[in-house]
Amino acid sequence: MIKNHYILILVLALVCQSLNAQNVDYDLVIHQIDSDNSQSQKIIDRFVPFASDSISITNQLNNLVLDLHENGFISASIDSVRYDFKNITAYLFVGTKYKIQNLEISSNDMLSDINKKPYSRRKKNIAYSIYEVNEVKKQIITNYENTGYPFARIVTENILFNDSIINIKLRADKGTRVEIDSIYIKGDIRIKPHYIYRYIDIKPTDAFSQSKIDKIDNRIKNLSFLDQIKPAALEFRERKADLYLYLKKKRANQFNGIIGFLPASDKSDKLVVTGDLSLGLVNSFGRGEEIGFRWEKLESSTQKLDVNFHYPYMLGSPFGIDMNFNLYKQDSSFLNLSYMAGLRWYATTGNSLTAYYRYKSSSVIGEIANTNNLADISTSLFGVSFNYRGLDYLVNPRKGVDLHVFGGVGTKDVKKYFVTDDTLKTNKLENFTEIEAGLNFDGYFPVYGNFVFHFGNITRYTGQFNEKGNQANFYENEMSRFGGARSLRGFDENAFSASIYSLQNVELRYLFEQNSAFYLFWNGAYYYQPLPEKTTEDFPWGFGIGLNFDTRAGIFSISYAIGKQFDNPIEMRTAKIHFGYISRF
Repeated sequence: MIKNHYILILVLALVCQSLNAQNVDYDLVIHQIDSDNSQSQKIIDRFVPFASDSISITNQLNNLVLDLHENGFISASIDSVRYDFKNITAYLFVGTKYKIQNLEISSNDMLSDINKKPYSRRKKNIAYSIYEVNEVKKQIITNYENTGYPFARIVTENILFNDSIINIKLRADKGTRVEIDSIYIKGDIRIKPHYIYRYIDIKPTDAFSQSKIDKIDNRIKNLSFLDQIKPAALEFRERKADLYLYLKKKRANQFNGIIGFLPASDKSDKLVVTGDLSLGLVNSFGRGEEIGFRWEKLESSTQKLDVNFHYPYMLGSPFGIDMNFNLYKQDSSFLNLSYMAGLRWYATTGNSLTAYYRYKSSSVIGEIANTNNLADISTSLFGVSFNYRGLDYLVNPRKGVDLHVFGGVGTKDVKKYFVTDDTLKTNKLENFTEIEAGLNFDGYFPVYGNFVFHFGNITRYTGQFNEKGNQANFYENEMSRFGGARSLRGFDENAFSASIYSLQNVELRYLFEQNSAFYLFWNGAYYYQPLPEKTTEDFPWGFGIGLNFDTRAGIFSISYAIGKQFDNPIEMRTAKIHFGYISRF
């Protein structure tokens, strides 16, 4: 019994000593037990001086040995280690530095140029490092794995030593060719299989590709309406592999709206309905389609309507359809209409390229005789756009980039009104060539912990030129509009109009939940407004704080912003409070 007590006390003492050794910082001392080498000493000097606990020092020594191996000292090893009160002394054997002068790779079926090279550098007198040899092996294996051979391997057939020179002969064994037999979509989700095949770029009868398999999880994360129950799985059979996808529906449909009533401007007893309503439907028919509707009437006589439709992978092809319609009515001054139809091509990398046609018209209405800044305008343009989305999480990203770029060219007809002898007449001006271009960019960069830096840019350019190539002025009713919660915070909605503008948005975000964030922001814009009567340019900017927080009812957002434009001073009384709400179902 007493003997057992002594054994228990001894075990406890050893455990305590081990725990203390892990928490005490030691200085690492390295003694090379064979002859010193200037090349090896340079490598050793990268790892000392070093002071830390015993576990970290062990990792440091392992990394040193690996580094020596990669630099040709393939027999390097730690001979012994001695502990004392302050130091950990490691006795290092370095050995001879070997040069891999000749590397030959044979295969019964060469898949790429990398397998056809005679990997010899003898003429150049430049040796391979172990790291380079391993990289060559990895590249060959990767080529096989992505072209139907998931069980490929590299076998070392022969190694010849001649003093410090090594000749290596490797053989690539590709193994059995495997193709995807079936793709099973598990879970309570309504989606056409052909949509999934196109989206992940894998379909039955395709050759196995490890790189495509590895990308599935991130690709699914970038879908707004699908989520994974668990990661994708593979089941291998003889020369076949079945792919299992475990998917569930994500709440992606959106609705939000505010309805208000204002007294009519004609001082009658009637009330005018105002509001902001938006509806977004995604995958309602199981084909990944998107339908968007938004109506704004924030003033009694000004309203805006946007309708969008997107249909991907038409008839199982890599092409989709984009369509949208926009209406903007400015009180009793003018009415703008815009139509766009595009054919989108989806690349296998997730990028897309769209060829589009856009028609825009602006009609002067109401009291038009006393202004030179309005005209009837019609424009037809052809253009292309490029989309790239690489975010780690669509709703509240921590890292990644979202990019949209477009450009187009077309013709514009302008009809100007004027008054002669109290009679309203029109004068058709010369035709113009119009050029449009735009950029939407959002970049998210992790800083520390849950802190994320966000930079965004929205740029629009519209130019028009006459037959002589001279740039012409614009009219107020054809300008692009911006300002407000979705573009330039600290200002009213659509407070600015311009033919050229560039918005910058800088945020430091703290993500305290998956869909919630607190942020500090600064946003600014340069804009240029060339009207017949006056040309204006300015750099308005604003700053403030904001909060997005997720609830069962949806995502609420609120921001407090102060704006400044021209030479006006910053005034707290002009601050704006922007509210937002997104209900997902």
